[in-house]
Amino acid sequence: MSLGEDIYASLRSGRFPHSSIIEGASHSKRLSLARGIAQALVCSSDEKPCGICAHCKKAAAGIHPDIEIYKEDKKGNFSADIAREIVKSISVIPNEADAKVFILSVTGQMSPVSQNILLKSLEEPPKYAFFIIVCPSRADLLDTVISRSAVFSLGEQENDPDEDAYRAALSAACSTARAATSNSEFDIVREAAVFEKDKSLFANALPILSEIIVEAMKVKATGVKCEGFDGAADALAGRFTMQRLEELEKAVRQLKSGIENNRNYNLLITRLCTLFRANT
Repeated sequence: MSLGEDIYASLRSGRFPHSSIIEGASHSKRLSLARGIAQALVCSSDEKPCGICAHCKKAAAGIHPDIEIYKEDKKGNFSADIAREIVKSISVIPNEADAKVFILSVTGQMSPVSQNILLKSLEEPPKYAFFIIVCPSRADLLDTVISRSAVFSLGEQENDPDEDAYRAALSAACSTARAATSNSEFDIVREAAVFEKDKSLFANALPILSEIIVEAMKVKATGVKCEGFDGAADALAGRFTMQRLEELEKAVRQLKSGIENNRNYNLLITRLCTLFRANT
């Protein structure tokens, strides 16, 4: 049985561990798996995740109130204050689902103090609480945390795109998203032209574009403006309906899959332009 089959078999049987660690591969891949597990944990169907129940749709859009993602602070520290915030939230029962999922997104190391603050919650969690620690390696964690968690390894560690590549991809994704809100269909064609010369830029920009659309869905649902992405998420939220945003996010994920499966590159770029030209 593969890792994925093992994970989803335990989810569907109701035996998924209350504390788990996802290590290896790149941070984006680890976090993607954690999000998928969280979606399955809040899913109301027997076939988890069904992808069609209200819980699954909110989880996919990043707006489910019972899935909380905790990240390092601006200095790159998963501090004791963050750990205390998690412990405080544990006592609050789920808002909508039967489960409440805490994803701890760690790209460096979590301090021993922070881990010890969380330890009692990992040992004796409420029935509804699930913890998913996303980190480069279990070696960065205390033995007491590891012994209380199931470990899922995605294999050898990989690097996410380097900083310069990420900034270029972020800029391209934001420009593409803003062009989609234009009244001129040629704006999106102009912005997409940069991808024709750089396949890696297109591959790196698509996941960010998907994030921007998800943030736009959050803005649409809550009315709270997005602080990041240079206003692109707010622009999309102001232009499109929630249904249209969901369609676009799904389509962008399909384009990303097309890149990974080596489909015709020029056709994928054409598909991107076609999707966003229909900006109504």
